[in-house]
Amino acid sequence: MSGGRGERRKCQTTNQVSQYSTSESLVTSTGKKDELYRQLTLEIKGHDSAILNSYQKFTAMAAKELGVNIVSMYDPPRIFTRMSLMKSVFVHKKHFHQYEMRTMYKVFQIKHITGSTASTFLEYIQRNLPEGMAMKVTKIQIEQLPSHIKPPADAANQIQSSQQTTKH
Repeated sequence: MSGGRGERRKCQTTNQVSQYSTSESLVTSTGKKDELYRQLTLEIKGHDSAILNSYQKFTAMAAKELGVNIVSMYDPPRIFTRMSLMKSVFVHKKHFHQYEMRTMYKVFQIKHITGSTASTFLEYIQRNLPEGMAMKVTKIQIEQLPSHIKPPADAANQIQSSQQTTKH
């Protein structure tokens, strides 16, 4: 009774898995080309610097796991919004409160990323965005020139002549 039953169950489970598994690839190609982004800029803003620093570490770890190349991370200047409000509506000018809102930013720049990787990465980090923070994403996409746009005739002749001179 030293585990004879457990071994039999493992064997049955392995047989069932191999029975229902397929050797075909589950990844199918749609034939659609993936977008290419030259740069992806993530601007995150919030009011608490500790949460921003924690989210920066989280984003860097997620990027490392997905193989995303974060080129730079920097902190733009803070924005302080101050409002002076009087306690009274009309009189008592010396009785007022001054309120201040501090908004801090973190900016991440990602270069040379595909559309599928970008959408996966953005979905993951946006789902884990803490409360009270906002994210702005700017994408710069690489596109091919349309076929009706041609280089000027002079430029084409110069390119051909420079190629011929380099061959000689």
